[in-house]
Amino acid sequence: MSMDTQLYYAPCGFIMTEPDGRIIEANEMISGLIGERSSELKQRHITSLLTLPSKLYFQTYFSPVISMYKKVDEMYLTLETSEGPVPVLMNAQERDGQYEYIFVKMKTRDEFENGLISAKLQVEKILEDTDNANGELQKLLSELESKREEIIEANKRLEDLAMIDPLTSVKNRRYYEETLSAFLEKFHSESFIFSYLIIDIDHFKKVNDEFGHPVGDQVLQDLAWKLEQEVRKDDVLVRFGGEEFVILLSGISEKLAVKIADRMRQNIESSDWPHSPITISIGVSGAKEMDTKESIFKRADEALYYSKGNGRNQVTLR
Repeated sequence: MSMDTQLYYAPCGFIMTEPDGRIIEANEMISGLIGERSSELKQRHITSLLTLPSKLYFQTYFSPVISMYKKVDEMYLTLETSEGPVPVLMNAQERDGQYEYIFVKMKTRDEFENGLISAKLQVEKILEDTDNANGELQKLLSELESKREEIIEANKRLEDLAMIDPLTSVKNRRYYEETLSAFLEKFHSESFIFSYLIIDIDHFKKVNDEFGHPVGDQVLQDLAWKLEQEVRKDDVLVRFGGEEFVILLSGISEKLAVKIADRMRQNIESSDWPHSPITISIGVSGAKEMDTKESIFKRADEALYYSKGNGRNQVTLR
């Protein structure tokens, strides 16, 4: 189904997508708001138009609601536009195997907050004449504060979720990028030492091929848990991607890091694994003068490559 001319020029944003979220139609209003031509929006995923908090909210609530009721009413979202974030109300429905979305711009948050402030000042004036009104206002303010704290806490949970690998529940690549930058900045400005470990499961493809991906996923989860037992509170464990993990050892020299890495390797080798023995190879590098994120990773990755090529189940320092 394609848009007619009236809908294309309607005074509200309109998008049509496949069930997987790929945009197949977008009208002039939404393309002007986003700052891209309608043809450029096609084949993009609808969540690519949203800010990160709205994207997480959309992914969490939209699919179950549309699946159950075939429509979604008044979902409050924020679009990423050429002029910055824009709050909108979204309605959606499923029709003929496709999803149709309507977006209506809302007043800005600043206008909304200014309205609340103005209303509060008016109420405070009334409170000067009546103790009863004062009590009612205190009750209202308490409710508003409670809601504000709930929103802050919800936003914090969303931000935390954005830093977690969903399979293993350890930190993810995004958290790694931010934390490694902070470690290097502290290293260059405060002579803070740290070491970088990159860990790879030996013959992991064989595990997936012989036992299936569910077993492979369980191995990744078990390994993440075992590595968590090895690190301290100030260390950082992340799933780097696939079967690779990275550990940043805070305040640890590369010489000591090699000993710690080898202890980890031995503990993993001697652990009880339900389907087949699991071993790991590790590359180690300590932070050095003029290091960047790319250079310290490259040394550790070269060390890992040597460990893998020299027989696996070993630790190499670069």
